[in-house]
Order: sequence, then C-alpha cells, then structure tokens
Amino acid sequence: QAPSYAMKFSFFSSATALSALIATVSVVKGDDVLQIHGSGTTNPSKCIWLIMQDFMERTKLPTKFTYRGVGSSTGQYEFMGTNHTGDFAYVPWNYFGSGDIPFSQENYELLNSNGDEFYQMPFVMGAISVFHNIPGVPGGAGGLKLTPCALAKIFRAQIQYWDDPEIVSLNDHIASTLKEKKLPIKVARRVLGSSSTATFTQYLHESTQLDCPDTWPRVTSSGEKLVGKVIDWADTTLPCQGSGGVTDCIRDNEGAIGYIDAGHGRDEGLTEIELRNLAGIYQSSREAAEAGVAAAAGDTLPSRADGDFSGVQLLNQPGEATWPMVAMSYFYVRKDLSYIDDPAERSLLLEFLGAFYDP
Repeated sequence: QAPSYAMKFSFFSSATALSALIATVSVVKGDDVLQIHGSGTTNPSKCIWLIMQDFMERTKLPTKFTYRGVGSSTGQYEFMGTNHTGDFAYVPWNYFGSGDIPFSQENYELLNSNGDEFYQMPFVMGAISVFHNIPGVPGGAGGLKLTPCALAKIFRAQIQYWDDPEIVSLNDHIASTLKEKKLPIKVARRVLGSSSTATFTQYLHESTQLDCPDTWPRVTSSGEKLVGKVIDWADTTLPCQGSGGVTDCIRDNEGAIGYIDAGHGRDEGLTEIELRNLAGIYQSSREAAEAGVAAAAGDTLPSRADGDFSGVQLLNQPGEATWPMVAMSYFYVRKDLSYIDDPAERSLLLEFLGAFYDP
C-alpha cells in the first residue's frame, strides 16, 4: 500500500533537492579510486550496503563505498563535525549521515545559522518492535500479549518474572507455560546513543500517560532520565552493542526481551510480542504490515527536505491497524558539498543517494 500523501510529498521533495544539487556539480573522470563514506543508524544498514555494492559492481570507474552502522547519534555527530575547530568548524567527518531521528531544533538551527544548510531526506519508514526468548511461547496471534504499561514495568525492572500476575492475566492462552517456566526476565537494551532507544523510550512515556503515568516519566523523582537516546537503565539490564548485539543478547539469554528494528528481528528468527496499540488492538508489527507503519505518518511531515523535522510525530498514533512504534530513516546531506575535494566524488554521492528515490 502506498504511503500517505505527506510521505510521498516528502520523498518527492527529497528527490527534488537531490536534482538541484546534482545540477551544481559535474563528473570528472580520473584514474584515482572514488570514495564515498557514510555513517549512522544500523536499522537500514543492510539496504544501504546492498545499494553500495551494486554501485561498486556497476560503476566503470574504480570506486569504494563504506557505511559504518554506528547509531543515529554518532551519524549526526560526525555529520555536524562537532569536534572540528577554527577553519574546520562544522566540517563533516562523513560524506553523508543517516539516522532514525531528525535533528533537534537546536542543532538544526545551529547548523543553519552557521551557514551550513542541509537536507534531511526521509528514505524509509520502519517499525521498532519487541522480541523475546521464552521457550514454548510462539509468535503471532497465540503469542505473548503485552500492554504499554506492562511493557514499561518490565523495562523498569518493576516486573521481574514472566509468571508475574499482570503478565499472566493478559495471557490466559499461555498461562500454564509462563507459570511452569517461572523464568526471570532479562532486559536487553542498546548501549551508547541509539535512535531505537530514543524511539522506544519516547513511546513508553507517551503510551503510559493515561493508564499508568508514574511508570515511565521523562525524569524520575530521584533524577533518573528515562527518555532519550541514552537513559538511566536499571543495573540488572543487559547492555548490548548495536542491533546485532541486541539480537545476540535476546537469542543467547533464556527469558530475555529487547527492542530492535522489526525487520532485523524477524530476519534473525526472533519471536515478536503482540503489543496493544492506541485503539486497543493486540498485534505484531508483521500483522500491522506496511499499511500499519505508513498510517503513523499522518500529516506531520514538512513539505521541504531542508525544513525542520524535529516536530515529526510517529508514535502511538490512532487507527486500528496502526503500529505504535514507527521510526523514519533520514539521509543528512549538506547543500554545499565543497568540503568534498573531488567533484567526481560529489557527483557520485548524489547519484548514490538518488538511487533510493528512483522509482
């Protein structure tokens, strides 16, 4: 199913922005290896690597493409060039960045006020979901059902066993399995700055405000931060590096539960929960499918790729089929590419990014 009008318009504005950039540079052929280096979110990294490989195989000139899946925060940090000083202030460390979160209004205005205008180009939407390792509990309609409140209590370590009465009351169909196992819960979470953590913790905050507002505040009474790319987790949680690390933490620890890009989790054969959405429907991201993810976009997207995306809201949106945890992946690219010395590399970068919008 096609994405919403706002989504299509935003993708169109991204492609239009690229066309304008491509018109300002020309391809210069030479014998040197042309290099393109990007960094950022791990969630769409397989897609990025695939298109990079395709370019290296098809381009007649010798080329080298690299993309480091280091997380959205690092991708933004390197794109801003935060550690550069003097004449090199705000010169990017990468040719392009990528992230599942837009730039904050503060950093958006900081770069623009410095004369470093840039595009945030949405190129894919995807679901963040929760997967578990409870032996004997399947995925799908007969799987583990959780409300936002129960999920928040699990990740705050307020519920510590899978046979907890609150969980059992939601899962009569697997109650005997949960009671028999009496498994302790092991919470797997991302370490360092992560857009998945930002999406997940913001969702837990927003989705619990009606029924259990004290379960996941932005900041606790003791000063613990619970919303953001890096938060104050309970000491009992399992710190895991990147999406691959979370996958291993879940797979290698019986009783584990963790959040991860839904497509990655399913590709790895992990078992997904059934999460109750705002309409009260229990479903997995697989059951919500593309329509349920696209429905989250609504009409919150800016009409221009150089606009401020900090107010985009994709979490806990209404609709029976809507998946409540949706992240949008962006490319970050400067309007002025003169920091890339080789004009051929500038052109190659733009042709590469354009491939994501080529129908």
